[in-house]
Amino acid sequence: MGTRLARRRRGGIVSERVSRAVSRWVAGALAAVLIAACGDPVERASVPAAPAVTVLAYGGWSVPPELRDAFRRQTGIELSVRHVGADAAALTEHLTATAGKPEGDVAVGLPGRYAKRALAAEVFAPYTSPEANKGQHRFTIDDQQRLSALDLADVCVNVDKRWFAARDRTLPTTLGDLARPEYAGLMAVPDPSRTEPGFAFLLATIERYGETGWRQYWARLRDNGAHVAPSLKTAYKQRFSGASASGSLPLVVARASSPAEELDGGTSPVTVLPDTCFRMVRYAGVLDETAHPDRAHRLIDFLLSQQFQATVAPTYGTYPTRERVELPDGWRNVAPIRTDPMTLPASDVHANERRWLRQWRAVWR
Repeated sequence: MGTRLARRRRGGIVSERVSRAVSRWVAGALAAVLIAACGDPVERASVPAAPAVTVLAYGGWSVPPELRDAFRRQTGIELSVRHVGADAAALTEHLTATAGKPEGDVAVGLPGRYAKRALAAEVFAPYTSPEANKGQHRFTIDDQQRLSALDLADVCVNVDKRWFAARDRTLPTTLGDLARPEYAGLMAVPDPSRTEPGFAFLLATIERYGETGWRQYWARLRDNGAHVAPSLKTAYKQRFSGASASGSLPLVVARASSPAEELDGGTSPVTVLPDTCFRMVRYAGVLDETAHPDRAHRLIDFLLSQQFQATVAPTYGTYPTRERVELPDGWRNVAPIRTDPMTLPASDVHANERRWLRQWRAVWR
């Protein structure tokens, strides 16, 4: 009996010890749960980051916040823009250096000559957007459909109408007029070897006068006192008298849309010479080997959509590639889309641009 009592007592002690251990474990676990529940509220409420697509661009190219928001609402994808260099040349150099291992998903803003350069380096992957049949297909430069026409940055000679009216002088009308003595020393041209508008004007003269005549034309411009400026900004904002600046020259090579920048009460003191206009198309494309091809495709679709194309003119000062897109108020009268600008095949430009620029430098020095 004594032995059984001792066993019961020992069993009771063990049971009590186990019970106390379990109680302590439960209490500790409960405390841990409570501490976790009362921890950092941000950490507790965190959700996975939204998928993102990265655009590689140059200069100050951006997407307005309202369009970024619209893209996110429609696709659930965040849009990020990364700037690579100040111009298309720098962006193209980066794209070719990283071909096959891109640092983004989509590249935008490449004019035809740089687009061709990037295609030769196999920078882009094929993609035909369902939005591309709304007019953009008119500007296709690649049989594999690796690029989509984003906007038109047409270039023309711009004229300060007030300057000529104040002096009762006749405006020039043709490329040939610009080399005549009565217009000596009146025109600024952005450097063709350093700027896209200047290069576009060089192409216009090549298209008009051909391989046997364009250098003679530039020699006439040189002898007639045309000024070559280092940048479009210098030519338009500092040399041109028609801009809202302090220049003295009434003729300048600039964007076809520039008269819209000077709109005042529905009219503009600036006009363009239609005979001098050259079409410059800028392209966007999906980067080959991107980690997010589906997101990149959705972005290309968005860039070609009616919603985005309607903002091209007021946002970038260029023209939409999509057909039947309304221009902002006033543009139709002072800066309409040119229906018959000069053009050259992108393949010809790609094959000859270095030679043409070398020959131009030989004429101009």
